[in-house]
Amino acid sequence: MANCTVPDIPDKNTTGDTLYGGRICDQIFVDWAWPAYKFNSEYWKHGFGFDDVCNTDLPAARMLSAIWLLNYSAEDYMNEDWNSSCLQWACRYVREQVGDLRSMCGDGTYIAYTTGGHIELYLGCFYSKDVPGRAETLMHESRHQGGKPHDANFPSWSGFGAGKSGADSTWDYEGAWMYGALYLWWFYAEGTRTTPAIRELARQRAQYVIDNAFATHPGYVI
Repeated sequence: MANCTVPDIPDKNTTGDTLYGGRICDQIFVDWAWPAYKFNSEYWKHGFGFDDVCNTDLPAARMLSAIWLLNYSAEDYMNEDWNSSCLQWACRYVREQVGDLRSMCGDGTYIAYTTGGHIELYLGCFYSKDVPGRAETLMHESRHQGGKPHDANFPSWSGFGAGKSGADSTWDYEGAWMYGALYLWWFYAEGTRTTPAIRELARQRAQYVIDNAFATHPGYVI
């Protein structure tokens, strides 16, 4: 991977990459997902997995695993109606918002970043997050693409950095943190084609976001 220092790869049974990695290695799925989620191929070459999409050590496969989860975790996954739960329409929302999906090294400052009409995903997204957490990142960044910047500083108790910018003011603001946590909450509650352990990962991450990413705590306990 050109100019990147790849961190140690977490246990793939724990992160869900073993389970979902076995599902993405299907040319029909890859041929659909690649243009549907607007992967910019030039940014997935040079060690990022463009030529090896079944290799869950590499970013391409690890992101395709999240996209599989995002699309097929609802029982009736063909129903993407906006009046249904977030578990149903999240995949549609991401597809409609993402303009250009890029894999990059990053400098460790961000997990991902939305700028200039495209979403940049950095090594932390692929290697510090489990599969549902990567799906959360897609929701989070797509909400930024949808016109919702962060509008507050993190509260004094936040594990994301007390007083730093990057928080959402409230749950009702319906910003990027809310969209990501809402998806994980629904995945935990009703996600299918997964395991109880992976659903629990989603619950833990959703609760962490709820407890730390809002200037005014939403008051929810999952």
